[in-house]
Amino acid sequence: MRIAIFGVALLAGCAWQTDALQLGPDTYQTSVTAAPARGGVTGAREMALRNANKKCAALGKSIHVTDISTEHDFPAAGVATVTFECH
Repeated sequence: MRIAIFGVALLAGCAWQTDALQLGPDTYQTSVTAAPARGGVTGAREMALRNANKKCAALGKSIHVTDISTEHDFPAAGVATVTFECH
């Protein structure tokens, strides 16, 4: 039942995102899952990069992206994870 509700929510245009999580002194990671209506993989990547930029801007620093990974998730969502440093 929970999977069906999650699937309907993703198809309806939802996005789920994490705050930037600190991995090291200046290293962070954020992830976004976006429904097809929110752009799927491309939308997830854009939202994750915006989250990363916001984090560094809030710290008064510049962003340096060290890794971006993307994948498709059930049923048709896109997932993007951005690892970055704030300098």
